[in-house]
Amino acid sequence: MNKRRRISVIQGIIAVLVLGGIAVAWISATQQQTEHATTAMGGNDMVNMEAPDFVLPDLENKPVKLSDFEGQVRIVDFWATWCPPCREEIPHFQALHEQYGDNGLTIIGISLDQNGAQAVIPFGRKMKMTYTSVIGNPEIVQAYGGIQYIPTTFMIDKRGRIFRKYVGYTDLATLEGDVKALLAQ
Repeated sequence: MNKRRRISVIQGIIAVLVLGGIAVAWISATQQQTEHATTAMGGNDMVNMEAPDFVLPDLENKPVKLSDFEGQVRIVDFWATWCPPCREEIPHFQALHEQYGDNGLTIIGISLDQNGAQAVIPFGRKMKMTYTSVIGNPEIVQAYGGIQYIPTTFMIDKRGRIFRKYVGYTDLATLEGDVKALLAQ
């Protein structure tokens, strides 16, 4: 191998190592920011508090009350159709609904879309959402601590107390772990 080719190969290797290092650092920083944001923004400021009851219209404008599901484990998820992390979580909620819905789990998605049911109905059909969807309002946002970021998800135990609060995308394994723990109580 001539000297010029050897230098080019070494420069190529160095460039790959530098770019790889930058990529690893960026991924690590992004994960830390996401973990920090979920903890810091979500906090658990409402944990062990009684979940605020509500009466909100479903997609057919029929009233849905949180207290209608008393004695069940409930997931209350604040979301919107335009929110990418919300869209990523919907299949998780659907899977949990299908697997645990007959065992005492109720999922209520509270849409914060400005166009209400008009936006949610076609979106729900496309995503094959069969769990309960309701349309939120400013009062419910304030009742749950002033939702600042979506998705924001509340895990509520059978007694109606908030077990955990998540802000941002939450993976299926984490949600399912909470559901199993709460159903076992």
